[in-house]
Amino acid sequence: MMWLFFPPVFSFFFLILSALLHNKAAAVAVPNVVWGMTVAAYICMCALSLFFIMRGEYRFNYGISFLTQGLMISVMSMQFGVTFMSWIGLIFFLAGLVAAFFYTTRQHMPDSPSAAVVSHDDNAGSSYKKLDGVLEKLAVAVCHTDNKGVVANATTRFCEAVGRDVDDIVGKTITDLIPLDNDEVTLASGTWWITQEHDGARYYFLLKPTPDGKPQEAKVVEIPSDEKSIYDKATGLYTDEYRKIRGPEEVIRAQRYKRPLSGLLVAMSLEPSSDVQLTQEQENMLDSTFKSNVQTALRNTDCGFLTVDGRVQVLLPETPQAGAKTLLSRILTMPQDIFDEDIRMAVNPRVSGGLFFYNGASRMEYGIFSAALEEAFVKNRDGNETTAQKNQAA
Repeated sequence: MMWLFFPPVFSFFFLILSALLHNKAAAVAVPNVVWGMTVAAYICMCALSLFFIMRGEYRFNYGISFLTQGLMISVMSMQFGVTFMSWIGLIFFLAGLVAAFFYTTRQHMPDSPSAAVVSHDDNAGSSYKKLDGVLEKLAVAVCHTDNKGVVANATTRFCEAVGRDVDDIVGKTITDLIPLDNDEVTLASGTWWITQEHDGARYYFLLKPTPDGKPQEAKVVEIPSDEKSIYDKATGLYTDEYRKIRGPEEVIRAQRYKRPLSGLLVAMSLEPSSDVQLTQEQENMLDSTFKSNVQTALRNTDCGFLTVDGRVQVLLPETPQAGAKTLLSRILTMPQDIFDEDIRMAVNPRVSGGLFFYNGASRMEYGIFSAALEEAFVKNRDGNETTAQKNQAA
């Protein structure tokens, strides 16, 4: 796809179009000197475009392509007498100038990570390897992610700030390390200010010291040992308290990076036969077995939460609606796989579930996300109950 912006690709088609629309009456003889300057400029810009293509740098190539095409179209259209194409060429040329201007000035903005490369290393250019070396020397803690929020690398100061090794940071989502909905974060190392920068496909997150040159001292709060775990011991799911923290973070991440986020809300109900009397312990055992298998069915990047009302809410980052439907179908039929036929006949387990998909393109809050998920759950549950009643009546 990058090669479509190589100037000769489109120039060939414009040359054919100009020849087909040739108008001798309106043709203007372009002096040889002008042709010479045009061809020289065209060759130089083609070489520059080829340079950026080979380096995988596409943003600056937009401006080069528009400049080159605008220059060539303007001169060719005068030679062939195609007047309207001269204006098109002028528009292309101006668009290329604007694109090149904004890209170049952005590269030299004081707060831009790319500017750090220019000021610290004249030969760095846009080389990310050299940029990482410069960031390592800065007095702030920095990590960078891809456009999905997955951490690609972090400086030593960032690792020290969050209290993790670099191997334990790389591959995690940024929301696993710092909250993006706050301007500051309090860690064991202190309280830091969070700022974010964007450079192409890279997102930089900086932890900056407070005005006195060092992070504020974090307040140590003793937490009872039985509250330290964010997991429910019986099922392996996250607790409802952690859901209230992680849920908003996932919605914010999906909105920030315009990435899909799917949600499921499931629950299993038991309808024992008239001759079966289940104790509370037996019901809890069957329910925990179901929820444990839901947790097992999730990927490492998925989040399953045990809500306060005993249902299971699942957040599926980077998951399209089709993928969420597939998982929901598997969960709905899960009792057939985890309970033998005698148990199913005795207690008649039924799973209800709802699905909500957020594409990341519009504004979203976790409260609205959960409410839509609840609505989908109730709608599907009521629909299934109505179908079951009709089947029994038949």
